[in-house]
Amino acid sequence: LIRSLRAARPDGQIAVGLEAVQRKFQPALDDYLAGRIDETELQVRTEWQKRWFWPFDRYLPVFTLCRELGIRLLALNVDSEDLAAVERGGYPELGMGRLTQYVTDGAGFASFASTTAFKEYVAYIVRPSYAMHERMGILKTTITGQTLPENMSFRNFLSGRVLWDEAMAAASASWVNENPKGQLIALIGGDHVKFGCGVPARCARQIRGDNGLNSVRTLMLNP
Repeated sequence: LIRSLRAARPDGQIAVGLEAVQRKFQPALDDYLAGRIDETELQVRTEWQKRWFWPFDRYLPVFTLCRELGIRLLALNVDSEDLAAVERGGYPELGMGRLTQYVTDGAGFASFASTTAFKEYVAYIVRPSYAMHERMGILKTTITGQTLPENMSFRNFLSGRVLWDEAMAAASASWVNENPKGQLIALIGGDHVKFGCGVPARCARQIRGDNGLNSVRTLMLNP
């Protein structure tokens, strides 16, 4: 898919965004594309085994192809330490300073929560995910492995999921706004795009101009 899109836009600006890489590791992606480090060092620098769920080897073809074709790589995800803070105590524990690193459109972020689409997303995606975590007995553990005194509240679980979505959307929209004639391919998990109300709608909301919703498309691989 990425190779085909590059072939269709040989001189155009293209980037690939990665949920698998957290924001703080953007310098590692830049160094890899510049040829200053290899794949082994990239895996170490992004703390892959500690911070992501799926094997590095599954993403290796994406990394090597982007370097071969000169395609920008973008780190989209929330840093684990910040997500863990929200899981422990909601947005107040994260603090406004850190929150605004991910939520750059405060008014839009707040109003988005009142939409019918968002409420459906919570009902059909987030609540079932919370219930699954409860059945698995893992709601007493944050993403960084800290043990909570009791199960994480649904409010904090939802706040973490919303921050996760908003952060990836904001990073994606930022690149699109800086490159209005470019094309961004974001590789993110299915639950973040179902109903179009996770990352896609949040990204569209933050793209400048009146054509945001028509600028974003979702393709489900192995749905």
